[in-house]
Amino acid sequence: MNIRKKYYRRSDQYSPKAYNPIDLAYMAGIIDGEGCFFIGQATSTRDGKITRHHRCCLKIDNTEECLIEWIMNVFSGVNSARNRWTSKKAYERTIHTWVATGDRLSDLCEQILPYLIIKKKHCENIIKFRKTFSGKIGCNKPPSQESIEIRESCLKVSRKLNSRWHNHPLKT
Repeated sequence: MNIRKKYYRRSDQYSPKAYNPIDLAYMAGIIDGEGCFFIGQATSTRDGKITRHHRCCLKIDNTEECLIEWIMNVFSGVNSARNRWTSKKAYERTIHTWVATGDRLSDLCEQILPYLIIKKKHCENIIKFRKTFSGKIGCNKPPSQESIEIRESCLKVSRKLNSRWHNHPLKT
């Protein structure tokens, strides 16, 4: 299996694909059980100017390499592997990761939404978030204020949906 380490790399070579409904249904089950829709914010400083960047991805982690290979064969994306120790360091496990970003993520979310159960709200939030991007890679044009507000709103929703605490302050 060809393992790459960089996840968050957009590709301008993606063209939308109509996936088989059976593959989409199986992938929805994997996403509901093992997947994570993530929206994050990073800041960078350049020439004294602070810039905020928003990004999102769909990430699936699993110890079964054959599952990640199937996902790569059907949906492409980026994959990697890392070793993880148990809390008692009794044994080490290899965790295989698959990540979709950019236009691939938008296309997949639109097609997989009807099949999702647990992560349906997460997926709807990602679709809303991704619609704020122009689609041009490397475009130096800053996003509109409206787009920034939508992204911030989606970031808050994502944090609320992904929180593991039942009484977490973000859930109120």
